[in-house]
Amino acid sequence: MKDSQMTQTLQQDSDRSGKIVVLNKDLFFGVKIGNTLRSIGYTVEFAKKSDEFVRLMSSDTDKVVLGIVDINAGVDWDVISAMTGADRPVAPVLAFGSHLDVSGLRAAKNAGARRVVSNGEFHREMVKLVQRYATSLEHSPEGEEIPSEVDILFAG
Repeated sequence: MKDSQMTQTLQQDSDRSGKIVVLNKDLFFGVKIGNTLRSIGYTVEFAKKSDEFVRLMSSDTDKVVLGIVDINAGVDWDVISAMTGADRPVAPVLAFGSHLDVSGLRAAKNAGARRVVSNGEFHREMVKLVQRYATSLEHSPEGEEIPSEVDILFAG
């Protein structure tokens, strides 16, 4: 890599900042999520329960840029829904889970998750999804939603 390319890459990474809160109980995959997000410039905090996730999302609203929810983490969707439906600003929520868990994927969407994707899509596209849905500390993300595998499943 040329010095100019490396400088540009480092500048792009330093432009990303903020905290991402992750609701996840899978230690192995949690480490992968954390390492990936830190490598692209974010601070990461993990929660093991829905109420802890909401507390972390709500504690530093000026620094939290995204919430990520693993649907397999035993999520209390009523608690999440109360946060996303509140009149106060909250960062977007990205949820992922098994494509076979249709009720879980639907519950995430109904609870106010901005984007719901399958495990496979999250694994393949984690960085792109995070970059697309994490709010800038200056402004919220804009643009059209791109249909995911889950959106296509629910379209029928």
